[in-house]
Amino acid sequence: MHIVIMAWLFVVGTMALTFGSAVGGIAFFAVAGAAPAAFYAWIKLRRLQAMRAAQSQEAAAASVLEQRVDQRDHTDAGRDQQ
Repeated sequence: MHIVIMAWLFVVGTMALTFGSAVGGIAFFAVAGAAPAAFYAWIKLRRLQAMRAAQSQEAAAASVLEQRVDQRDHTDAGRDQQ
C-alpha cells in the first residue's frame, strides 16, 4: 500500500506543478495529496494502537492467571513437604 500512496503523491505533485500560480499548486497538493495521505496514516496508526492495546491486555490477563497458578503450586508443595 505504501507504493500506492507514493504514486498518488507523485501524480498529485506533478499536477500541482502545472498550476498557474504557486499558491494554487500548493493548495491543490495539500487538499488532494497530503490530506488523503495523512488521513490514511491516521487510520493505520489507530488500528495499530488498538491492536497493541489488545495484545497488552491479553498479556496482562495471562500474567495474572499465571501468578494465581504459581501461588497455588507453592502452597501445595509446602503442604506436601510437611
